[in-house]
Amino acid sequence: MKGARRTTKRGVRRDVAADLFSRRRVVDEAFLERTARLFEARMGRSLSTEDARQIVDNIGGFFRILAEWDRIDRGK
Repeated sequence: MKGARRTTKRGVRRDVAADLFSRRRVVDEAFLERTARLFEARMGRSLSTEDARQIVDNIGGFFRILAEWDRIDRGK
């Protein structure tokens, strides 16, 4: 049943075959604002909400890769 989709209670569609490491998380605006402020101080320039969203996605992807590598290593 690869690629099958179903509707959840809230009407949100998701991929049933997706595993923990490939699902996207919903990030609220307050978190994006805090992320932008944190990285603005370190980068020395202002960041948009989209910049903050990309930062969150990239950091999340980094940790998903680390978790996947750990899972692989534990399986050996």
